[in-house]
Amino acid sequence: MRVIRWVGIGVVVAIVAGVVATWVAPNFDEAQATTDRQTIDCLTSHLTQEDLANIARFADKNDDDSLWRVYDRVFPDCAVRGDQRDRKAQLEAAAWRILSSDPNFMRMREANAALAARAAGH
Repeated sequence: MRVIRWVGIGVVVAIVAGVVATWVAPNFDEAQATTDRQTIDCLTSHLTQEDLANIARFADKNDDDSLWRVYDRVFPDCAVRGDQRDRKAQLEAAAWRILSSDPNFMRMREANAALAARAAGH
């Protein structure tokens, strides 16, 4: 009799778990998107002026490895969820796209390019 009771309890628990998983699953994508936006915003806003200058210089030299190292240094402070480590490259690339379209950063890159051209004697 006890075995049947435990089997019955197990079936009920499995059904409840299935209902909860179905109810929570649609919100998982929304929650993941929200935390990804938080992480991307953090990656964009937590860069120091020196970081921004380095990124501008590395981008102008097409030194992607150095550019990503700047983001890699900031990423641990910005990651909200553990599963974001698996998508770190995509999150950093999204932060780079936002930064590269920022007018202030674009002016910094233009100034950096002008200085480099002047130093090269052009």
